[in-house]
Amino acid sequence: MRWRRCPHPAIAYDGGMDGTRTAAAAGSADGSAPFGLYVHYPYCRVRCSYCDFPIAIARGEPPHRDYLAAVVAELDRRAPTFAGRRLVSVYFGGGTPSLWPPECIAQVVAAARARFGGAALREVTLEANPTDCTPERIAAWRAAGVDRLSIGVQSLDPGELATLGRDHRHGDGEAAVRTALAAGMPRVSADVILGTPGGRGPGVRRIAAIDPGHISVYELTIEPRTPLAAAVRRGALQPLSDDALAEAYERVHSVLTARGYEHYEVSSYARPGHRAVHNSLYWQGAEFLGVGAGAASFWRTPAGGVRETNPRSVVAYLRGKPPDRVELSAGDVERDRLWLGLRTADGVAGAPRALADRLVGAGLARVDGDRILPTLRGFLFADRVARWVVEG
Repeated sequence: MRWRRCPHPAIAYDGGMDGTRTAAAAGSADGSAPFGLYVHYPYCRVRCSYCDFPIAIARGEPPHRDYLAAVVAELDRRAPTFAGRRLVSVYFGGGTPSLWPPECIAQVVAAARARFGGAALREVTLEANPTDCTPERIAAWRAAGVDRLSIGVQSLDPGELATLGRDHRHGDGEAAVRTALAAGMPRVSADVILGTPGGRGPGVRRIAAIDPGHISVYELTIEPRTPLAAAVRRGALQPLSDDALAEAYERVHSVLTARGYEHYEVSSYARPGHRAVHNSLYWQGAEFLGVGAGAASFWRTPAGGVRETNPRSVVAYLRGKPPDRVELSAGDVERDRLWLGLRTADGVAGAPRALADRLVGAGLARVDGDRILPTLRGFLFADRVARWVVEG
């Protein structure tokens, strides 16, 4: 594939922080840097056909309280590492965190505020399944501290939803976005998948007509050891060609930018003031703390940085198995800053001259003062850009 959904940096495989150009986003080891908290809730009703995230299928009622206790205990253990830093975002991902009782979500938000302070907190996001987005539940999430919903619409086409193994109907996604907006949720993102084999497209034009503040358009990545990959191997499904996927990507770009959405990251479109604060931290190379099964963390050190990854198994996590740890050199951290930053319309400063010349020569970027900014072609070929950064 030419371009891919960026793996969620806080999941194991997953100044102003609204995408503004700020050196503070990159942070430093002096304790003053902003950071984001990612909370992984692993339980789902079903496993989607494309999913290779660390999840667990709930057989009956998930152990909500046990998992809450483990997450809060992990916050206690990890708090000293992030002492003095400014917590600017909390993101509940999964899994299906909209299955977690709102009172559990409220307790995690309160625990984070108690340990890191809440003065700088600008966004609390909850990923939600469309069928969970009732007015009553949305009100409970707001009371718990959530001010942004990321709704997994995925597609408005019933055939695509069936291929993806989703457990909601084609009308549920539209209804969920409308309900969230009508209920007064301050920030709403509709998340869709592009490139489902045999489909007619996710229905981006219809979603944009509802006017959520944010739309994420992720390429379908067919991961090994998923039911979707097995269907492709059997010949039951034919993935889109690179050319067809590129055409679909460019159509989405045209539709959304014509409606006033800013294409600010490879997969992300926003109305003014609605860029994702939490995801912008990742793209700007900032630090993040990940708690929960399969969650990853990154923080800077004088030598470079550290990345820790919790066990993917929920059972192992609840039993207290320690995370895997990788020491990163300064070069590793800088390469990550470059390739992640080049996924955004704001680009990066300080890129090596040879890399900048190569990207500009290939039509993947342009120069704007001291910054290198990706072109639409650079977004389309984001995998190539990342590879060139890593190769040096």
